[in-house]
Amino acid sequence: MTRTIHLIGVLVALISLPACVGSRDTAPGGGTVKIGFMVTVPSDTPGDEPVYLSGNNTHLGNWDGKGLALEREDDGTYHGTLTIRRGARVEFKATRGSWDSVEKNQTGGEIDNRYVIADADKQVEVVVASWASGVAEHIDPTLTGDIRLHEKFRSDILGNDRTLIVYLPPGYGDQEDRRYPVLFMHDGQNIFDASTSFAGHEWEVDEAAERLINGGEIEPIIIVGMYNNAERMHEYSDGSKDDQGTAYTRFVVEEVKPFIDRTYRTAPARERTGIAGSSLGGLISLYMAREHADVFDRCAVVSPALGWQDRRLLDRLEAEDTAWMHGTRFWVDMGTVEGHAAPGQPTTLAVEHARDLAGLLKRAGLERGVQYEYLEVEGGRHNEQAWAQRIEQILVFLYGSGE
Repeated sequence: MTRTIHLIGVLVALISLPACVGSRDTAPGGGTVKIGFMVTVPSDTPGDEPVYLSGNNTHLGNWDGKGLALEREDDGTYHGTLTIRRGARVEFKATRGSWDSVEKNQTGGEIDNRYVIADADKQVEVVVASWASGVAEHIDPTLTGDIRLHEKFRSDILGNDRTLIVYLPPGYGDQEDRRYPVLFMHDGQNIFDASTSFAGHEWEVDEAAERLINGGEIEPIIIVGMYNNAERMHEYSDGSKDDQGTAYTRFVVEEVKPFIDRTYRTAPARERTGIAGSSLGGLISLYMAREHADVFDRCAVVSPALGWQDRRLLDRLEAEDTAWMHGTRFWVDMGTVEGHAAPGQPTTLAVEHARDLAGLLKRAGLERGVQYEYLEVEGGRHNEQAWAQRIEQILVFLYGSGE
């Protein structure tokens, strides 16, 4: 299929607001626990190379490839201690300083993220089976269709910049009077292109959209991916005064959407605008749909991190008036092996939280299959490959041509 890529440099100056700062990885007083790590590495690991734990909080580098530097002991094992908020879910992998040298399984394949629940002071033992070669794997771009890149898109609200990647539907260049609905998606580098995606796997949103539009199963839509950055954990956290979620929401609504509406032939009304994301991207999508029900009329909450910060957003939604949900179409899903199970429970907490959200939508009076859908994926994992397997279902529910 023909691929068109346009590189467009953009500088946007809109409303200025300092980004909220501060970490929720720790809490004062008795709100923290200490987790000690002992890491055993393969015998051929060079003794003069550092070993790190890279993971999902600031102390672990927010997945930047480094994070918590470990100290090598005389017996060849590596040790480190993490002080973290009690109750936090800590996800991590061992690296030798970058994702080019991340730990692998015995045959050199990918492993799932390791995790530990910070419910008490504890010791964690990690055994690394093998390392990646240290040479970055070359992955060719996998873009399909008419793709436009806007690099170094500046946010005065957040005080940083990032890339926007835009998918235009088949026929966009031939129908100059037609305007199109828009779906905004977080973690934009992961949705279209394996060469930019985390761990080299993409959602295949562009391929799915091409198939569905050409087959008449969904209406032609514009899809906007917003790349994440080193502040992802804070920007995608629902908007308390202590994080950047409110500022990031303003960035999407007040900077990105107006730019897209000016640049492309969009149908800018609420009834034609959606928001979608996975994990924390699912959480912030739900938050945006709540805070800006006047902007978004459809929302995909994919494998959402609803347990984030002790279920703060979910508990808030359960306690407040649900009238805002009416008139919005919701997709919610979760894989059955995502997250961890509480002692004695047959399902994971992630599944229980997703069921709670689906139950809330039902109690609000929304009709399943029409105003909301909930999918529980047997064996589904928390990664781009899993989301690629259900992206067609998501797009059909949100933008089905019969709607």
